[in-house]
Amino acid sequence: MTGALVVGVGNPARGDDGVGAAVAEAVGRDPRFAGATVRSVLQLTPELAADVAEASIVVVVDARAGRPPGGVEWAAVEPRPGAPVFSHHVPVAALVALAQAVYGQAPPVYLVGVGAAGFGAGAPLSGPVAAAVPRAVEAITELVRERPRPGTSRGASPDR
Repeated sequence: MTGALVVGVGNPARGDDGVGAAVAEAVGRDPRFAGATVRSVLQLTPELAADVAEASIVVVVDARAGRPPGGVEWAAVEPRPGAPVFSHHVPVAALVALAQAVYGQAPPVYLVGVGAAGFGAGAPLSGPVAAAVPRAVEAITELVRERPRPGTSRGASPDR
């Protein structure tokens, strides 16, 4: 999947918040993603805009509070110019807008959310969230292959 950028967001030392890192690790081992760039970050930062602009497609994976634990959902993310960009945290839509503004381009971007049960310090992934990792990898595979049009989703809100 040359040209794809997969970014797992979250802190593995905070329970289910580490699902982004777990999915990124699984994607990195998956031969279907040979040639893809895979990153695991604690949070999105403005520096990622360069990587976003260079990719042919971007998938961001993150834990979702308030969703059924282990549920996997996705949404296309539209650039949102004017969204607040903080020095150490950037919402996905603002990151896309930043890539477009600074580098003149942004590929299709999708947010894959995994419902989380808990974010306790030092806790491992909960059972339902650990079991969702392969389903999240499959969702990413489908997104990269099919590239659904902007405005489509499967249960997720792109505003995180």
